[in-house]
This record gives sequence, C-alpha cells and structure tokens, in this order.
Amino acid sequence: MNKAERYISDVLAGKLLAGKKIIQACKRHESDLKKSRKKDFKFYFDPEIAERVIQAFELQRLAIGEKTDQPFVLMAWQAAILWMAYGWRRKDNNRRRFIKCYIKVARGNAKTEFLAGVGNIGFYFENARDPQIYWVATKKEQAKIGFKRQKTMAERLRRDFKEIAQISDTSVSRIYETGGVGYVTYLGKDSKSEDGFSPLYGLIDEYHAHPNDDMIHVIESGMIKSESPFTWIITTAGNNPVCPCKQFEDRAIKMLNGDVEMDTLLAFIFDLDEGDNWEDESNWPKANPGLGISVDLDSMRGEFQKALTEGIAKENNFKTKNLNIWVSSSHAWIKDEIFRAAGKKFDKAELNGRLCFGGLDLSKSRDITCLALFFPAMEPKEAHKALFFFWCPEDMAKERTRLDAVPYMQWAKDEWLTLTPGDIIDYDYIKLEFLECFKRYELHSCAYDRWRESELIPDIVSEIGPVQTETEQILEGFAQTVGNFSGPCTELENMIVKKKLNHGRNPIIEWMNRNVVIVSDHNGNIKFDKAKSKEKIDGMVALAMAVAQHIKYKHTIPDGTSDIVVL
Repeated sequence: MNKAERYISDVLAGKLLAGKKIIQACKRHESDLKKSRKKDFKFYFDPEIAERVIQAFELQRLAIGEKTDQPFVLMAWQAAILWMAYGWRRKDNNRRRFIKCYIKVARGNAKTEFLAGVGNIGFYFENARDPQIYWVATKKEQAKIGFKRQKTMAERLRRDFKEIAQISDTSVSRIYETGGVGYVTYLGKDSKSEDGFSPLYGLIDEYHAHPNDDMIHVIESGMIKSESPFTWIITTAGNNPVCPCKQFEDRAIKMLNGDVEMDTLLAFIFDLDEGDNWEDESNWPKANPGLGISVDLDSMRGEFQKALTEGIAKENNFKTKNLNIWVSSSHAWIKDEIFRAAGKKFDKAELNGRLCFGGLDLSKSRDITCLALFFPAMEPKEAHKALFFFWCPEDMAKERTRLDAVPYMQWAKDEWLTLTPGDIIDYDYIKLEFLECFKRYELHSCAYDRWRESELIPDIVSEIGPVQTETEQILEGFAQTVGNFSGPCTELENMIVKKKLNHGRNPIIEWMNRNVVIVSDHNGNIKFDKAKSKEKIDGMVALAMAVAQHIKYKHTIPDGTSDIVVL
C-alpha cells in the first residue's frame, strides 16, 4: 500500500483527523472503485498510471524556502489527490476522468508549489502534443508568482535530466518545447490575447480573490480544442462569502453530499466542520493536512494569539488563511456566524394578521430598495421576526452580477429579490407590495428616510386613506442621524446576539450585515454608515428604522395593555 492509499485508508478508518468533506472525498473514491466493476459505470481506476504520476512528480525539486532544491517529497494528502486525479480513467477512450480539480487548503501547506508541480506533470508527462499550460489570475503579476515557481522547478528538471533538457528550455515568460510549439506561460485580465489559444491545463491559484469568473471562462472556452483538458484550482477561503469561488465550492459540497452528480470534478476541501470551535487547536489539522510538516504548529499558535488580541482584522485573517473559514469584511458590525445563528427559516404565512412595524429605505434610481417589517414576539420564549422585501432594476442586477460577483440574479431566481424592468427602479412595484402588506398584516407604522422622499410616499398615503391622528401616521419621516439611530442599532444588536430576532436566513440581509460599518460620535452613539460600508446595507438600515418604530410604540402604550412581548 503506497502513501496515497494509506492516506485514504487512514482517513476512512478515523486514524487520521480529517474534516467531513475530506472523508466524503475518500468515501466517493472507494464507492466508485466498487461501481467500476459494473459495465454501466463509465469509469475505471488504473493504479499503474496513478503510481507513475506520483513517481514523476517526485522527480522535481522544491523552488523556494528552507528546503529549496531538495526533492519534492509529496505529503500523503498531496499524493492522494494525484492518485485520484490521474488514476481514474474513462472506459470509452481511456482518457482522464476528471477535467477539474478544486482544492481548498490553508496557508503554509505548499499549495502553490504543489500546483507548480502539477503544471510540470501536464507539460512534461501527459504525452500531449504541443501542450499549453496557463497560470491564470485577474492580473498578470499575480499569475506570474506561480509561473515562476514552476519555471524554477522546470529548470531543475532540465539540470537533473538530460532527456528533459533536450526537449525544453525557458525564457523570461515561458517554459517551451524546443522541438514543438507547446509552452507554459501566465495570463491575467490585463494580458494581450494569445494566438492559437488552446490550453491543456489551466492553473488557478487563490481563486477566492477573483471578483468574477471571466478569466476561468477564457481558459475553459479555449479548452474545447484539447482532447483531455484539466482545470486545477487551489485556494484558501476569503472574506467575500458570495464570490464565485464560494459559489463553486458550494456546488462541490453538494456533489460530495451526493445531492448532485459532477462526475468530472475532483474536490478536496480541507476546512473545519460546522460547529467546530476555531479556537480549539485540536481542530486545526482539518484545514492544515501539512501541520507538523510544512506548517509549524508554534507559528500557528503565534498567529492565533494575534487573532485573539489584535482585533477583527487579525482574527479574520487567521480564520480565512490558516483555518479556511469564510468570513466577512474585517470591519463587520456583527460577526457573520453570530448573525447567521440568530436566523431560522419560517413560513411567512404565520405572520398574517400580526402587529408589525416597518422601515422603508428608498434607494437612488438604480440601487436596491428595501422594506423591512419587524414583528414583535407574542410569547416570552418566542423570537421576534423580521420580513424583508427587496427591489432592484433588472439591468443593474445583471451588471452587478457580472462585474462584482454579487449574485443578484440568483437571488431573483430564488425569489428573495424582485427585479423591475429597465435600468431604474419602478416605484409602482413597491407601492403595490406595500399596500398588500398593509392588508395582510397589522402594520402600525412605517419609517422612511425623508431625504429620499419621492412621489411614492404621497401615492401610498392616498391609497391608504387619511391618518387617524396627527401623532399616529402610517408613514413617518425618519432622519438617519446618529441620535435617531443609536437606540435602534443598539437594541438590534442585542436582539441578534441573544438570538431574539429571527431574520429567516434571508441571504440578502445576511450579505448586507457583512457589509455594515458602524460609526460613533463622541458620546458613544452609533449608526450605520453607508458611505464607509463596502457594499449595500439598505436592508439593515430599513430593519433599524422598523425597530425604531417599535421602540417609539412601546413608549406610547400604558404598561400591561398590550399582548406584545416588549424587548
């Protein structure tokens, strides 16, 4: 049994600590081995090919670090990936089964060096005619980092083996065949187009940093000319949980769970399991399969202490880079995991007829508009509930999805977001929904930003009818000042931290919470700051205004006269 097989065996036997997703990847391999004996299964496993690839890989030498120029001895987890990636073949033509490999592994586990070695496998040992290998990033200088590692390793192969020296050479920007037209180079969005573009391999390092999939689409669209292409992605987690990398990872997880079939994707996701305490170092090996080899435990402990004592930025950096935990911006108000834990999905029909308070954050003509409804709890053990309605011009949603990797169109497909035709917001949609809410719920009052007042407000008022008194209005102007916002923001924070506000796991409000930046005045009063927040926070602003209406309501009712549980 070689080290790849031993790794798989030890993971499945529980002898080696591994996260759920790695266990699933190993189970998939073992399950497919059994399936491969059946005629109707499209793939088979060739251990001889897999072993030859591992042996060829270990002919290489490390490019940088304390062990530079020493033989690249594969760690067991790396060997297991190569074992599966190259051992699995198609029964119809004997080509490789997998055309894409996704690896998420923490910093320090030699991921870029490993990817460089994979690039040389593709260039020197795939036996492909005129192979083109591309390192891909959003900028050429970033893509160049991995290429330079591969180039150094290729130059050492040429030094050590005359057969390789005879067939290849290197230049500043290429590794190239001397007797053919194959080459290795790097490509960024700022690169000029390549002639005869037909990649055999695409090598993507730090996918989490890609704001969109444009560069991967460039590579994979050119791969249709290759008989057996291979896209390799290696990354850590990042601080944009709605980026293309995270969305792709979510699909890979569904595949590992058995929810979807993706026969040509190989996924090794090294991270903590849900519920694991990130501060417990006994969990750290799940994200760091090279702990004790390429990753020094004492160094990790040093970074961990910084995470505990030097603020949210250090904490988030440790979580993403050292533990592969997706986090929000380093300036988040309420930590993402705390905010998410407060929410559970619920049937909004159960809110029909219930007393509620609203906040309407009107946008500019091309931005998101939100109506938030706050439903106070009816029983002491019950959590308050929040309901959200979001609108956005369709043209703007498509543009944001394409340029900024914010999944507006997916939210619309999942019915969390309503798209209005064209490139500016259509207030008729908002008016109709508001009036429907007025009929469906006992809407006591709704605050709106008076600086964004438009014809929408008088239109709604005219539809609802005259107000009851001068002091009790359905729609009330709300100045978004520190003085007005401090109480509601503080109350809102307390409810979320204590899990007393159920936001229904609405993905848009979860995203907006990650974007929030809080500012305070010299008296310690706080408010949301749209200008400093990195992205949209309209839903959080609307929710705070709705809570403000409830606070105002509590102060106007005599004690003991309401069935509503006050905060």
